[in-house]
Amino acid sequence: MRRLIQSLLLLCLLLTTAPLSAKTVELPLVLRTQILQNALVESLTPQPDRPTVLFQQGAYNYLHISEPRLSIRNGQPYFSCNAAAGMGFDSLGLLPSMVKWNGSVLMKLNFFVDPQWQLRYRILESSIYNEKGGRPVVTGFAWELSKRFLHPRLEQYAFDLAMPQKEITLLLRACASPADTAALEAALKTLTVGTLRSNDDGLIVPLLLTVPDAQTQAVLPLPAQGPLGFEELEQLQHVFEPLDAFLVFVIKSLSGTMGDSLHQEQLFDLLITSRYQLLMILTGQTPIEDEDPLRLLFIDAWQQLRPIIEGSSGKNGLMQKQLLRYMTFLNAGDALLVLDTAAPGLGIHITSDGLRRLARMLQPGSETDPLRFDWQIDPALRELFHFQPEEPEQKIQEAVPGLPPEPLPHDSLPEFPPELPPQDSLPEFPPEPLPQESPPEFRQSSTTGRRLLDFLVGVATAAEAPAPASTDLNKRLANWVPNSAELGEYEQIIGKLLATSASEKVKKTGLDQRYAPIYRHLIPATAMIESCWKQYTRKDNTIVTLRSPAGGIGIMQINQHVWRGFYDIERLQRDVIYNIEAGNQIMMRYFQQYAIKVAEENNNSELAARAAYATYNGGPRASRRFLKEDASARQKRVDDHLWRLYRKAAAGGRGDLATCTIL
Repeated sequence: MRRLIQSLLLLCLLLTTAPLSAKTVELPLVLRTQILQNALVESLTPQPDRPTVLFQQGAYNYLHISEPRLSIRNGQPYFSCNAAAGMGFDSLGLLPSMVKWNGSVLMKLNFFVDPQWQLRYRILESSIYNEKGGRPVVTGFAWELSKRFLHPRLEQYAFDLAMPQKEITLLLRACASPADTAALEAALKTLTVGTLRSNDDGLIVPLLLTVPDAQTQAVLPLPAQGPLGFEELEQLQHVFEPLDAFLVFVIKSLSGTMGDSLHQEQLFDLLITSRYQLLMILTGQTPIEDEDPLRLLFIDAWQQLRPIIEGSSGKNGLMQKQLLRYMTFLNAGDALLVLDTAAPGLGIHITSDGLRRLARMLQPGSETDPLRFDWQIDPALRELFHFQPEEPEQKIQEAVPGLPPEPLPHDSLPEFPPELPPQDSLPEFPPEPLPQESPPEFRQSSTTGRRLLDFLVGVATAAEAPAPASTDLNKRLANWVPNSAELGEYEQIIGKLLATSASEKVKKTGLDQRYAPIYRHLIPATAMIESCWKQYTRKDNTIVTLRSPAGGIGIMQINQHVWRGFYDIERLQRDVIYNIEAGNQIMMRYFQQYAIKVAEENNNSELAARAAYATYNGGPRASRRFLKEDASARQKRVDDHLWRLYRKAAAGGRGDLATCTIL
């Protein structure tokens, strides 16, 4: 019994004195070689167009260096530079006695971080070479000068890591929930630097945190929920607004230094893809039962953004301060995701304060709120991605005889954001034909309609339309929900308008003639599958703009979430021609940027129609979905339906709005 008691006492002692089981989490701080190289050049050769004088005594004794270079070979950092040295003296007023040497110095380095968070270099080996890369015959004086003046200069140099370390710490604090602040602070107090390592891209400084085992365990998934109702969708939409504003701010911040077309294309793809992914969540096509959707969207966007920024580093003449901001921005975002994954128990979340702090690492002096969200046109965003400047809206002219004197008041249209019906997915096909009868006050004179149709045909064949054309036509189309007697007339007007808009877009963009007819047939097919060629519908005896549950607006179903900042949302609701023109701009961009590539990869030009619409419907990542066996049943139905409509349009078919198809 005594032995048992002694064993129990010993066990209790061990439990009370042994530290809790903990794990080490590494936050990798990556320093690209280009950044370290630039900093070294600025320190050693402040005037890069001339050699730096490290030592000069009289005319004959000197050491000059130029073109300092930092490189990493097989994971080992090296320093090299060109050098010129001399040693000599006057020989009793006669000819001087002097030795000269020109060549290069190569040093093998070891990096370390001192207690003040300064990255420093320690020289492990040093060699000198002549101009041809061989060992010089006379080396003693050059070697001595190098050891006396170059080695100390290099070992005194320091690269400040205090700023990125501070920014990472502040970001993590901004992303911790109040209930988890104490746990995070305890982890941050253990922050140390691990063993530095190098690769071909640069130097990795591992920041190490000690975290209790319990906080590294996966948290329980969110409880399963049923389909979200309208109010829940509305709240979820507002949750995502800071992330979208963050991406817009970051993309615009990068635009000034990433001027090449490749990076602009990548940034456009990033922004539009993230917005389409939001749609997938809002419409229930991406389940949110088990994961935090904001976190998933941020991770996906970050995985796209990181290589874009890395690919630009050291290119396009970027200044060192810009590269340092990019470095801090990327490392802070990486640290956030690493800690979120490795220690979920610390309660790190994607918060508005965190996104705001992360964004301001790119523009620390900006007075603009990085998370400012509104629905207005953003001229800078349009200019960045080469959208033509918005033309001012023409003032509505006097009413044409026989037409309603004014459109319905705007307050008869739903306020923005719209009150969407409680649906969790987009309609798979265009809505059913609307009621065939309209009240007398909305019926139009068939004689007037024929006159306007003749006018429209004339516009379509003219080199340039007269100024009042779009105004008069918009007046005619405003709030028009055709009844059964008006369908034929309406079909002809809209059909001609779609054809004219597509032809003008082909002409303006200089689209390859192999694809021009394909594009012209694609536009009416797209408008048919999206809206049955309708801008308006009737709801509770009131005429309202046709909208989808996910925010698609009008005849071309321009989505307000995807195209925020690019188009006037209110005008998309009431201006049919503007809506069609926006749809054409979007479709042409998708056609040229994505669809033609798919067609040429498969040696089938007509596949451009399918690829362009798949992108229009599902975003840049969907451009090849119709070729994939694992596409969802819904996606296959939509893509196949578009293909049937397109083939009928290409065969000369006409729109039939009674059945929402092309005959």
